[in-house]
Parts: sequence; C-alpha cells; structure tokens
Amino acid sequence: MEIIDGIMRLGADHWPIASAPDHVLDAIGARSSTVRLSPWTARKQRRRHPDLQPNDYARVQRILDRGEAFLQDKGRVMIYLEDDGRLWRAVVKTTKDRSETYLVTLHKAQPRDLDTARRTWKRVNREGEEG
Repeated sequence: MEIIDGIMRLGADHWPIASAPDHVLDAIGARSSTVRLSPWTARKQRRRHPDLQPNDYARVQRILDRGEAFLQDKGRVMIYLEDDGRLWRAVVKTTKDRSETYLVTLHKAQPRDLDTARRTWKRVNREGEEG
C-alpha cells in the first residue's frame, strides 16, 4: 500500500485523512474535526485489508459526509456508503479526553453488514434529518 508506506517513511505521527462533519463529532463528543490515521492503524490496515489502494483512502471524506452513520459506543461511529458500486465501511473514534479523532478502519463491506448495523445500532442523523 503506497500511501501507508509513504506515511511510514515520512515518520508522520498522525496523518490527517479527513474532516468529520458535525453530526459525527456530536455523536462521539469529539472536539477535533480532523480525522487522523495513526501509524498503528496504518500497519493494521495493511495486514487486514491488503486489497486497499491509496485512492481508497480518498473515499473517507465522502463516506463521512454522505454515509449512513451509526453510534457503535460512546466514542465510536461506523459509517457505510455505497461508492463506485461497492459498499464501504469506515469507523472513527475519539480519544478518551475527546481532543482527537481517528480513523479506526476502512474496508469494503457486504450489504448484510449494513443490514445488521441498521438492526443493532442507533442511527446518527445529520442536521435536519429525522429517524
């Protein structure tokens, strides 16, 4: 994964990858809208999802902005979006002190994953949405 390798070579501590919209920040109580990718998560992503390409990480912003979001627990939101004919899942979390926001995972998902999320987790609504 070139993007991950590049981040590691640069020695970037926490690479900014997207900006979380207000409804996601409100759901997890985060104070920082900058969504970062940590070196630990980058290594985990490379191991668990070797099929991801650098341009897939460019989807994170679209997923956050347009996806269907669910509160997984107090500090974690998972977001699903169909993009370019594939269903994607991103998970973001905030730190314990709520000062930083991180991408936990990005990967391709199955429709059954979204169905399960709809049955299991509380939906996070954008401003003006109902339900």
